[in-house]
Amino acid sequence: MFDYLYKVLVVWFIGFFPFFELFVAIPAGLSLRLDSASTVIFCVAGNFFPVLLIEYGYNRLMRYHRIRNWLNRRISEKMYKNINRYGIWYMLIITPWVGVWAMAVTAKILHMEKRILIWGSFASILLYSIVLVIVIQTGIEFFTR
Repeated sequence: MFDYLYKVLVVWFIGFFPFFELFVAIPAGLSLRLDSASTVIFCVAGNFFPVLLIEYGYNRLMRYHRIRNWLNRRISEKMYKNINRYGIWYMLIITPWVGVWAMAVTAKILHMEKRILIWGSFASILLYSIVLVIVIQTGIEFFTR
């Protein structure tokens, strides 16, 4: 029981941590010999938690003048147009590539709808996690034959 709890907490934490996210959490979970479902569930939970933190903590963070100015200077007109034009499709494609932390902050700065941010991020993280598990397991099976 404690062994399983330790493994899922490791996967959750790696999924939560910026720069590692699901691309390290999924292989870590599988290498810890967690089943695919547990690996995906806890990786998605860890990787999605920052979206919720940013969504509900953003307004508190914007109270600090220095942080607000620093973030506002980083607004890209091209990114603003893309997010408003493509919405959830943009979230599905971009989130795994730039990371959920960067995407959630960018989406909040550019005033993306809460519903699109939350569901788009969740769908993207879940989709890429499942695809990554399938690719890794297919590769392992291919090389162990």
